[in-house]
Amino acid sequence: MRSKSESRRQTIIDEARAVFQECGFEGASMSQIAARVGGSKATLYSYFASKDELFVEVMRRSAEALMRDVFEKLDSQADLTANLRRFGEGFLEAACQPELINNYRNAYAEARKSEVGRLFYERGPRQGLLVLSEHLDACMKQGKLRQADSVVAAQHLLALLEAECGQLLLLGVSEGFLPAATRQMAGRAVEVFLRAYSTPA
Repeated sequence: MRSKSESRRQTIIDEARAVFQECGFEGASMSQIAARVGGSKATLYSYFASKDELFVEVMRRSAEALMRDVFEKLDSQADLTANLRRFGEGFLEAACQPELINNYRNAYAEARKSEVGRLFYERGPRQGLLVLSEHLDACMKQGKLRQADSVVAAQHLLALLEAECGQLLLLGVSEGFLPAATRQMAGRAVEVFLRAYSTPA
């Protein structure tokens, strides 16, 4: 059961999310969010030190909700190729969600003006990268992949998965892809990854 403090924190995050979606980061204010929540700015600041911190938490929560199940698909005991493909398909399906695309657009837009970009990366994408690197490290120790820097390998796999669609989504060239297309993209990305990291025959 949630404590009163936890429930209040969640209410603040939910209302802030609505305000940020309506007004954007620049247009939103802590006063607007406080009015939605039904409290004072002092109450907001007792939970979040700044608008930046609140914005990052809103983005982190939405990204985590979309990506949690994706990273839980990783299983070092399963067939390597099939498991990486399942992971890749799930990753691309989540990457096509408008909310996640907007998170990245907002983080990029604010990166030069505040700590939003860095904080979002550290609390969101970097955590996923570390989970994937731990999985690949386990596969390397089992001899399924050649020995290498597992963090770099994880970066390579994520970059390959985004190679065919990342810019198209962020720049609004495409609003998304059909499941058949993301399956093919994931398959090609995993194929290239395994050519680089498979254990030598």
